[in-house]
Amino acid sequence: MSTQPPGPPPILADDPGPWSVISSTFAWHGGPGRRRALPPLGLMISPAPEVGLPLAGLDPASATAGVGPVKVIGAAREPALHLRFEGDVLHGVSPYVLRTWPVPAMVPATEARPGGDPAADLPAAIHPGSLDAPELPGAVEAPGGEYLGVYTREPRADVIAILRASDRAIVRWIRGARAVAWSTDGGLIALGNQWGVILAEALTD
Repeated sequence: MSTQPPGPPPILADDPGPWSVISSTFAWHGGPGRRRALPPLGLMISPAPEVGLPLAGLDPASATAGVGPVKVIGAAREPALHLRFEGDVLHGVSPYVLRTWPVPAMVPATEARPGGDPAADLPAAIHPGSLDAPELPGAVEAPGGEYLGVYTREPRADVIAILRASDRAIVRWIRGARAVAWSTDGGLIALGNQWGVILAEALTD
């Protein structure tokens, strides 16, 4: 049997709009030991959130990935509860493991176990009712500072909310994700959780 890691999973490239769910979320919630094929990774349509904030939706003119329409261009099955870009390398943190993936290939490049748990001190989810608070611990600022990626929770799912920083209007609501990162130029967005990582690029006219 091969010891090589599996290649990148199939992806759902299309953007279903501002209110979405990660495609594998419900399969993951089915628990380990279920003998069924994992679905492709990507975004699927989901109902709009009801959290008392304005729903701005997408801005098709924005060059910041996730603020406008995106195309999913890569994915990995390895989990990531925190993400960051360094050039063309994506770094991920999961319980007791640090990983990197080259972008956009998303084939695991390195895997390290530092001894302690690098995920132990990650910020907790922000309550949905507090997304308009002046300070949002753990929020990730998109390049330019006009938008924030915030980890929040609903009763059944982790959520990444992309908010306008000025008025906290909701631009995108992604159920099933808990980690978000942007490339330096804002043209790429990465989303992660226990199910793995997806990578998407901005689509502009």
